[in-house]
Amino acid sequence: MTDVVGYVFDPASAVRREARRIAVERHDDAIGQLDAVVAGSADVETAVHDVRKRCKETRGLARLVQPALGDEFRAFDRTVRDAADQLSAMRDAHALLATLDNLLRAHDLDDQLQSVRNRQAVLAAEATGAIEAGDERIAIARTLLVEARDRAEQWKLSGGFDAIADGLTTTYRRGRRALRTAQHHANDEHMHEWRKSVKHLWYQMRLLREASPSIIGPLIDELDGLAEALGDDHDLAVLVASLDADPDRFGTPDIVGHARRVAREQQRELRAPAFRAGMVIYAERPSEFSSRVSAYWRLTRRLGPELPTGGIAALTSPRRDTTARPMSTIERERKFLIDAVPD
Repeated sequence: MTDVVGYVFDPASAVRREARRIAVERHDDAIGQLDAVVAGSADVETAVHDVRKRCKETRGLARLVQPALGDEFRAFDRTVRDAADQLSAMRDAHALLATLDNLLRAHDLDDQLQSVRNRQAVLAAEATGAIEAGDERIAIARTLLVEARDRAEQWKLSGGFDAIADGLTTTYRRGRRALRTAQHHANDEHMHEWRKSVKHLWYQMRLLREASPSIIGPLIDELDGLAEALGDDHDLAVLVASLDADPDRFGTPDIVGHARRVAREQQRELRAPAFRAGMVIYAERPSEFSSRVSAYWRLTRRLGPELPTGGIAALTSPRRDTTARPMSTIERERKFLIDAVPD
């Protein structure tokens, strides 16, 4: 595995160089994680989580530079998506288990939910065991990631912020439209589409954070919280779909019906604050949002990083770190470990 540097552009460096660097670093790390799984030196669940996270990061980056990539974007995005899909079965099994664990924390002493959770724990353990036993999907995913890495190394991008301005505008516009659609028709499909747009913007703002950490940093935190809420909403939708598709796998009709009702009630509780947060995040016109971020970027290119501000006491306090605030967000892809398979 490589020593992965932060998922953030350096405004002092050329955009084209930063885009290639981050894409190659992320793929090298993902390939190393898979090699460690094959060698038996890595925890399977942790490695799968990290590989899928790297795939999402590089796809978010590619969307940012999509207009500059042209036709190359579609081939690259498809390759990375297919690599992540090879590992989705295990992730999906554990995501369902995590969702049930979250519901149990919110509904103490619910024997019916506990019964559904115990059955799902067995399935999640089986999904992990398949990869531990030497699943060919690891080799397929690795081959695809090597191909994507080689593609990224050959990216030909031109210009400074102009190379990413259109991509940022498009991402913000899609999220704004998806929010409006979800507000008018709050079904699982529309909520999921909005969630994907929010995640794309979250990844892209993380990349652009150093343009203005004091302003973009809090926005990243808000996007992180919104993406977490929408992610939980989506996992609940997947749980309901699983209960509907194969109810016998989870228990009696009464148990399945109860779990389904609890999941839908939890979704309703998640959606109201999510819509409120979304209205603030997507309050600007897309062109205005992109222009504002562009202005921060160009100022930092010309004047250097932000400097600490405050009164005399604040500026003379014992040696503050004046370089940059540490990133406060960590991607929360749903990954949960099973302590033991229930009897």
